[in-house]
Amino acid sequence: MSQKVVPAAEAAGLRVTAEQLTPRDAVFVYDEFERHPSNIVAAYVFDAAAAEATPTSSEQAYAWVRDRLGYSKLFHRRLERVPGDIDLPYWVPDREFDIRDHVTVGGPQLREWSEVRRRIAEIAATRMDLSRPPWGIHIFDQVAGYPGKSAVTVVVLGFHHSVGDGVATRELELKLFGGNDFPLPEPVIDDREWSAPAAVLRAVGVLPYRCVRFGAGLVRTRSAAKTVAARVAADEIREPIAHRPATRFNRRIGSGLAFDLVTIPMRSVLDAKTGSAERITVNDLMLTVVSGALATYLAEKGETPSASLAAMVPISMRGIAQWNSVNQLCQMSVDLHTDRTDPLERLHEIRLSAQREKRRYADSAVIRRESRMQTSPAWLLRLAGWARAQRVFDDADTVPLSNTTISNVPPTGDRLEFRGAPVVNAIGVLPIMDGDGLRHLITSQGDELVISFSADAEMLPDPEHYGELLVRSFQELAAALRARRD
Repeated sequence: MSQKVVPAAEAAGLRVTAEQLTPRDAVFVYDEFERHPSNIVAAYVFDAAAAEATPTSSEQAYAWVRDRLGYSKLFHRRLERVPGDIDLPYWVPDREFDIRDHVTVGGPQLREWSEVRRRIAEIAATRMDLSRPPWGIHIFDQVAGYPGKSAVTVVVLGFHHSVGDGVATRELELKLFGGNDFPLPEPVIDDREWSAPAAVLRAVGVLPYRCVRFGAGLVRTRSAAKTVAARVAADEIREPIAHRPATRFNRRIGSGLAFDLVTIPMRSVLDAKTGSAERITVNDLMLTVVSGALATYLAEKGETPSASLAAMVPISMRGIAQWNSVNQLCQMSVDLHTDRTDPLERLHEIRLSAQREKRRYADSAVIRRESRMQTSPAWLLRLAGWARAQRVFDDADTVPLSNTTISNVPPTGDRLEFRGAPVVNAIGVLPIMDGDGLRHLITSQGDELVISFSADAEMLPDPEHYGELLVRSFQELAAALRARRD
C-alpha cells in the first residue's frame, strides 16, 4: 500500500488562538434570535448493510471524533462578545471543552427513518450554544425505512453559520469522512486567558481607525450605488422586483419544523438537461421543479398569488469578490415565474432570470455596493439585526424580494465513509425563519439527486404530499423536454 503524503500544514499541527470575527461573519451572531437560528446542518447517510460496517457505541463515537479534532479550529473555540458590543466578537480557545457535550449516539428508540427525520428537524431548529464550541455530531445507527436501503447509519453534523458557509461544510466533510489514514498531531491550544477589559481597551484604541474606515466605506458604497443605478437605467443590469405577494409560507413561524426529502435518479436529471434546446443547468431545472410544485400546492389550497413568486438563491462570491470572511455568499432573488403554466416556458424564463441575477452579482459596481457590510461597526450590525427581528409578517400583503429559499450545494466526494460504511447520500437541512417558512436544499451524491425541504409544520401540514408534487413537477418537466426533443 502506498504511503499517503501528509500536507505540511497538517504535519505541523493545528494552532488554536483567539481570532476576531469579520463583520460579514458576525452578522450571523447579531441576526440570530429564537425564530431565526443561524445553523448549518448536514446529514450524511451511510450504508449500514455494508460488510465492513459495525454498530457504533458512545465510546467508539467519541474516539472517532477525537481522532479528527485536529482538522478544524471550529472544534476548539467558543464565542466571546465584547462588552456592550462596542467591537466585533472573538473566537477564543475553550480549555474546558468536553467531547461529550458535542457528540451523541441515538438510542434504540431512534431506529426508524421517520423518527430520525423528526430528530434532525429538532437539531436544525435549535439554536447553538455559543458559550461553548458551536458544533455537534449526532449518530443514528441501524436506521430502517430510508428510501431504497435496508439499513443506514445517519451522521448529522451541525455548526453555527458564523463559522462558515456551504463551501466550508464541503471542506470539513471531506476531512471527517474522507478516509484519511494518517494520525494527526494534537492541536496546539493557546493557553492565554481572553480578557474582556483588554478587548474593550483595544476597541477604544482602534475606534478612530474604525470610524475612518466606516466613513470611507460609506463614500465608496454610495458611489457604487450611483453607478449601479446608472447601469440599471442603461439596461446593462437589472435589479430584482422589490416586493412579492405574501403566501402562507411568509408569516411568523411557529414552534414545529417539518423536514422531508425526495430523491430523483441523477440519470433522469441529466437526460432532462440534455433534452433542452437551450443550454441549461441542473440548477435551472431544479428551480423550475420547485416553482411547479409550489404553484400547484398553493393552487390546491385556493391561494394562487396575484403575481409571480421568487426564490432566494445563494451564490458563492469566491473567485468573484476579494472578501476575507469565511462566509462568502450573496443572495440572488430569482423570479420563479409561478404565473406561467407551461413547464417549458417556465424553464425558459427562470433560466433568463437566473442569468440576469448572476450577471448582476458579477458586476464590479454591485460587488462594491455589497461590500458595505465589510466596514460596518459592531453596533450598527447589532442594530440592524435587532431591527430585522422586529419585522412583522402576520398581516403583510407583500414580502421583500423572495418567498422561499432554494439552495444548491455542489456534490461532495464519492469516497466518503464512516467506520467502514460507504456514503449513500449527503443531505442539507435549512432552518426556517419568520417570513421564510418553506426552504429547499438540493444536493447530489452518486446516482441520486436529493431535494430536501424544511417548513413550518402548520404552514405545511402535509409534507408527504408536497414531496409528491415535487416529483410530479420534475416528471412533467422531463416529459415536456423529451416530447420536444422527439
